[in-house]
Amino acid sequence: MIRDLENKSMFLDSYDKLMVATGTFPIVPPFSGRELNNIHVLKTLEDGIRLKDIAAKPDIKNVVIVGGGYIGIEMAEAMGHLGKNIRVIELSDRIMRTFDKEITDIAEAELLQKGVKLNLNEKVQGFIGESKVEAVQTDQDVYPADLVLLSLGVKPSTGFLEGSGIALAENGAVITDREMRTSVEDIYSAGDCSLVYNNVMEENSYIPLGTNANKCGRIAGANIAGNHVKYVGTLGSAAIKIFDLEMGRTGMTEDDARKLNIDYTTVFVKSSDHPGYYPNQTPIWIKLICEKRTRRILGAQAVGHKGAVLRIDIFAVAIHAKMTADELGMADLCYAPPFAGVWDAVHIACNAVK
Repeated sequence: MIRDLENKSMFLDSYDKLMVATGTFPIVPPFSGRELNNIHVLKTLEDGIRLKDIAAKPDIKNVVIVGGGYIGIEMAEAMGHLGKNIRVIELSDRIMRTFDKEITDIAEAELLQKGVKLNLNEKVQGFIGESKVEAVQTDQDVYPADLVLLSLGVKPSTGFLEGSGIALAENGAVITDREMRTSVEDIYSAGDCSLVYNNVMEENSYIPLGTNANKCGRIAGANIAGNHVKYVGTLGSAAIKIFDLEMGRTGMTEDDARKLNIDYTTVFVKSSDHPGYYPNQTPIWIKLICEKRTRRILGAQAVGHKGAVLRIDIFAVAIHAKMTADELGMADLCYAPPFAGVWDAVHIACNAVK
């Protein structure tokens, strides 16, 4: 049975092959005052256009962002450029939990330097106002708010699959194999509603990123047409810009390695984007997670003013190829003073692994 939401009707249809690609919906807890005006989520392009129009109004001065993940921090930057008073409220003890603490410490310092208030280890309880939001109530204080953005993550839009026989993960994501096949014959799934094979962790993970969705969607389409293509797997590679900083990550975090009981080692080094004898040198900090015995690279993170994210792409290829720090530490990367030293930041980080 298929429900046509636009025309409010239902009808029956049959299929030879079926594709489930229903994406996600934003998590919105049942906060008191949730129904007040000027409390929003950011999920679609239309959401973004609406938020931009609202934020442009002169009476919108105090913006509170609930959640310190990718979307929340990107919105903090956007509102900062609009000259707003910004407060980020995060339940955890730090922002951007897909990065390790050495990296997020630098990001938090950048946000604070740009005037963003960070309220960590703080829980939102509800919203105060008459017809529109005027303040945010937490377990510690009350903060003025003319606009609130809820950025608390997403959940797979798969409620309609309950009882269908399609196997679902604990969070509701569709479980597929590496050909995007579900547990029911001739039904495939891909995108943010599904789990995805994690190449470095060698297990399925829930990583709702557009990169994974596009690759897995292409593979699902090919296999629905009769092929048998397997996904090589994701590394969770991702990047974000925070005011004057850029951050990138790929592979495992230290927390991931710890949860998998891997005997690992880490290094955290400060290098630079190019030699000091060429103008405008800027720092790059890199953290590596490596398997201790083999020195195989398992994860990498970087933060800096320029050149950090592209270097993470190098590490992504190295992790995909199961390279060791020793091998990448001697790889023949480009050298020219405007771009890198004879020993690039990548080399320096790899050669620091003990």
